[in-house]
Amino acid sequence: MHGTTISVHPPPSATAYPIGSTAPLSSPTPAPLRGQDLCVALLGLLALGGAAALGGSSAGPGLRLLPSVLLVELPALALTAPALIAVHQFLGLAAAPEQLAAGLGRALIHAGRVAGGLAIVVLFFAATTRLATPMLVVSLAAVGVFSSATACVELTAAERRAGTVVAPLFTLLLIGWLGLSWLVALRVGVDVASWVLGFGRLGA
Repeated sequence: MHGTTISVHPPPSATAYPIGSTAPLSSPTPAPLRGQDLCVALLGLLALGGAAALGGSSAGPGLRLLPSVLLVELPALALTAPALIAVHQFLGLAAAPEQLAAGLGRALIHAGRVAGGLAIVVLFFAATTRLATPMLVVSLAAVGVFSSATACVELTAAERRAGTVVAPLFTLLLIGWLGLSWLVALRVGVDVASWVLGFGRLGA
């Protein structure tokens, strides 16, 4: 009578890690950006300004309210994103420039969707009260908060996918970029508000 030897092998997907350590967490790869989503986001930003324009007291400021949200959000992103990517590469961090750009694009898409939803609220105030413009300012701040939060999440996820560990230097860079983007948005917002009210010209 011969003995039977039974060997148990781990499943093919199992990977051995040292005792006391854990497997690195991998973030799911996001879907690629679509031009359709970006167009919808831009329409959402226009819709927020357009909703406030319906409550304008005169034709001039009312029409200038239409692109006001777009004129604040896009320059704030366009003026600070190259600095973020350039400093990121200079510091030798993990994520590739195209990954960072894609994360910022998804933040813009999220901002447009939030703006499109808030446009309904602003439209209600424009149709029933004279508080359309104050509600536009509050909504613009809310869009900025949501887009900043989304940008932080997306950029951190891109860094983690590239290097599995987010360096403290990346966190400092992210905080500095957020502060810069809000300063630029406030500065551009003052110019846009002056233009809407007829006190100045854009770019003057």
